[in-house]
Amino acid sequence: MKQPSYSDSSSGFEVDLKQALIWVARALDYVGVDDTHHSHRVAYIAYQCALELGWAENKAEFCYFAGMVHDCGVSETREHTMLLEQLVPQDAKAHCIRGYHTLKQCRLLSQFATPILYHHTHWKELEHIDIPAFEKDVAALLYLSDRLDFMRARYVSNCHSDLVTLHEELIAECVMANAGTLFNPHMCDAMVKLVMTDAFWFAMESEHIETIGLQFENIDWLQKQLTIEDMNSLGLFLARIVDAKSPFTYQHSQKVAELSRYLAKKVGLDEHEQEMIFIAGLVHDIGKLKTPDEILHKEGPLNEREYTRIKRHTIDTEVALHKVFPNAKIAEWASNHHERLDGTGYPYHKTGEDLDVPSRIIAVADVFQALSQDRPYRGRMTQQEIAIIMDEQVESGKLCSAVYQVLCSDMQACYELSTGLYG
Repeated sequence: MKQPSYSDSSSGFEVDLKQALIWVARALDYVGVDDTHHSHRVAYIAYQCALELGWAENKAEFCYFAGMVHDCGVSETREHTMLLEQLVPQDAKAHCIRGYHTLKQCRLLSQFATPILYHHTHWKELEHIDIPAFEKDVAALLYLSDRLDFMRARYVSNCHSDLVTLHEELIAECVMANAGTLFNPHMCDAMVKLVMTDAFWFAMESEHIETIGLQFENIDWLQKQLTIEDMNSLGLFLARIVDAKSPFTYQHSQKVAELSRYLAKKVGLDEHEQEMIFIAGLVHDIGKLKTPDEILHKEGPLNEREYTRIKRHTIDTEVALHKVFPNAKIAEWASNHHERLDGTGYPYHKTGEDLDVPSRIIAVADVFQALSQDRPYRGRMTQQEIAIIMDEQVESGKLCSAVYQVLCSDMQACYELSTGLYG
């Protein structure tokens, strides 16, 4: 059937990669619910130290964005907390390896993979590893910057005010005590100069840090505008981070995206719109990175407080996506996936007249995929069991009948796509 056009361009839409990477950092910082903006601070520290070292501006800018994504292998608050409990945390390399593989799979961000792999490697080991000097420098600086943020948290946590300068000497002593063993000694000298400078600490606020990155002009690949193919790559990167937060939602975002694109094609949307819906499906649950792990992992029904907390993920998703897609419908489609045609959904209680076809497609795909996936409180449902539940939701006016009928007409293929179980 012929559908109205929802795309702004027939060839693709453009997204600022600098804004996208800052959004990635915001999403990653959601994981540290009790200590937010760690990624921002590491980016800022690494950038300032790179300048102090006299590195070229483009190399310093690279360090900034490497800092923004350095913890992409961390998906649970528990792990984030563990990394900030000790100067040399146990099993720190596990998230480095996960981050490396996640970045290698994203064409746009693969250049960060090797530095992130080694960003918890002690200098006495790293200096002998056979990797390019540029990547070794970035990895060493990230490790020092990451651990400086640990020191900041350690020495300031019990301070009744924000007088960071009271602890400058203690932090500088800790840096120099580990020069040549944990950290590159030359970098330690530069870092101590920064640590003893009040302005370095006073500017360590996420709002200020983000403005630094937006002004960068020396990295060629930052200047390009992203194609749909680029955004697919970035969307898959983010989906992997979200889906890794819980073993019960593994590949949920990817499967919702694939099913949504399949249904979009079936209802007659054009190829560009299909790809936009695919991206919206990939990032529809990005706000769940801010949801406490114990709620996502709970084996049983949520109480009222917990349910209210998890509903917030739609707003967190909307706010994050509007930063990257200010002129596209992706943020709206993604954040509408829990809205219902009869107004009983959330977060805005929209009704049918407010929900376009892409929003309806993603809502149907989200419900279908969730029911076909193992969850803490139940196993994967069969096609017949899913149909009973979704029939009722369609008949009661919650889900779109037209989209659901398209799904039902090809139920076996949709189930295979949703579960990955073929044959």
